[in-house]
Amino acid sequence: MEIGQILQQTIKDIVKTYDCDVQVEIEQPAQLAHGDYATNIAMKLARVAKKNPYDIALDLKEKLVETKLPVKQIDVVRPGFINFFIAWDKVAFFASTDKQVDKQKVVIEHTSINPNKSAHIGHLRNACIGDTLARMMKQDHHEVETHNYIDDLGNQLADTLTALLHTESDKPATRFGDYCWDVYSSLNQMYDKGELSTDKRDNVLHKLEEGNNSISWLGYAVADKLSAEHVEEMGQFDITYDLLVWERDIIANGFWDRAFEKLKTTEVFFKQEHGPQAGCWVIRTNDKQEANEESAEHQADKVLIRSNGVLTYTAKDIAYHMWKFGLLENDFLYKQKTETLWTTSAVGQPQPFGRGNAVINVIDYRQEYPQKVVKQALHAAGYETEAAQLKHVSYGVVSLSKNTASKLGLETVEGKEVYAMSGRKGIGIKISELIVEMKEAIRVQSPEANEQTIQALTFAAIRYNMLRYNTTSDIIFDLDEATQVTGNTGIYLIYTYARANSILQKAQAADLTSTEGSFAEAEDAERAILKHVSGWNGTFERSISELEPNLLCTFAFELASLYNRFYALCPVIKATPDEQKRRLKLTELVKQQLEVVFSILGLPKLERI
Repeated sequence: MEIGQILQQTIKDIVKTYDCDVQVEIEQPAQLAHGDYATNIAMKLARVAKKNPYDIALDLKEKLVETKLPVKQIDVVRPGFINFFIAWDKVAFFASTDKQVDKQKVVIEHTSINPNKSAHIGHLRNACIGDTLARMMKQDHHEVETHNYIDDLGNQLADTLTALLHTESDKPATRFGDYCWDVYSSLNQMYDKGELSTDKRDNVLHKLEEGNNSISWLGYAVADKLSAEHVEEMGQFDITYDLLVWERDIIANGFWDRAFEKLKTTEVFFKQEHGPQAGCWVIRTNDKQEANEESAEHQADKVLIRSNGVLTYTAKDIAYHMWKFGLLENDFLYKQKTETLWTTSAVGQPQPFGRGNAVINVIDYRQEYPQKVVKQALHAAGYETEAAQLKHVSYGVVSLSKNTASKLGLETVEGKEVYAMSGRKGIGIKISELIVEMKEAIRVQSPEANEQTIQALTFAAIRYNMLRYNTTSDIIFDLDEATQVTGNTGIYLIYTYARANSILQKAQAADLTSTEGSFAEAEDAERAILKHVSGWNGTFERSISELEPNLLCTFAFELASLYNRFYALCPVIKATPDEQKRRLKLTELVKQQLEVVFSILGLPKLERI
């Protein structure tokens, strides 16, 4: 519990003696001269108790002094404010966030790129969010298992196979995914011009679903190659997975058959006898929209088995989630791809994957309704606890700024500032292209940095840029803005960490200690840092509760800004002996806190640049 929460709880306990139902609020004064924290609770009590607020504040102060709060001074200011000055030497800055209750196995699915071409920056945003959520859950002492779902039976892979069989590209490509990017776009142009029928794709899709034929084996080989490139590319950002889950293995292992039997016993799953969905098995949701005319897209999401007997994506997703929660008797077989990565397989061995207490899916907001259908299916099948523990982390899409769209050769128009990426049209920024641009920008900004440092700064800058926005916000991606190395960037944070480390190394070389300082006489710039660091546990708990990584980015950026302001105002090595000890201890505190945040955000700890 952070110091502000401790103050709030203590005041709440005292307010109970007044037999008044008022809300206790703790504020942070704009000026540190007015204290580290303040409350107006006396004014609230005065309106109810019909007493002078200043007298109530004095009474509260007397009772607060008798507590064991880490406070060195309490001031009462007319008309009834109570200001608290914290005894920072008594504050435990790195108190454990382990609440010792309700620690779970959390299954997190993220990335899940269609294996049909190279990954772009929108896919990277998904992976960065998902990986950071996994790190957050591990920091909160949960057991975490990360899945990357490979849809090897979908239209997108069928299109890529059709493109490989019927088109060519003369553009230079060093990776298979880049070649597929080009032929996939060419194929869709042929569809649009009527030069090739989509019947070709439909035939390929049928072969994929049928299995054990030349097309299906070719599809597996293509998907395996592309997914391997995706995993390797994400690995550059220190993003890893525990398990690759192949859609074909969900079908082969009869997951849907078992899920179908469970759903048939419910009142919400039935076969349509009339209308445009006649012959389809559908699920009735409790969505209020059902009372009105639904969009065709939402109606399609509720079809689990088409009239021709083919399963929809939503059906397979329901079965997959029943397995995630350990609700099916069926299981996969597994093979080890690397030392840390496993994959589902037609042949292999049992492993203790799945059986999660909670499931988190990182999927963009356009999949919000299908995710609701999966949750409703779990609930309808009697798995209310599991349905409540299924969380969808919805994130906004990544579009291109007008400036960036123009650089990519898109036709821009007056008054239109945002341009959507489109895999069908080959419009977008591949992750590999972004890496090249970022490296060049960092070389210009840091000409003395070696290649290893440039490499680390590149991936840190890109990763942080994907995390610093609220997940629900759309990102308008601008290449010039994304490659900035000043302001609220990962590079700014890493430079701050390197600065703190440099000061501590100089102190160590001069045989100066960073452990003996006292914060009793801390100055305003120092108190601002102490107050900020003391709020870490509260910020972290909120990020876990809201599943929102950008709160940690904001915390880290504010800490870095406060420390750099302190550095400009307060000499450390050249200070007086008492100031020197205190400021070295403060610098060590900042370094340790940044290390904690960097580990969660996936940023490198560069001791020098």
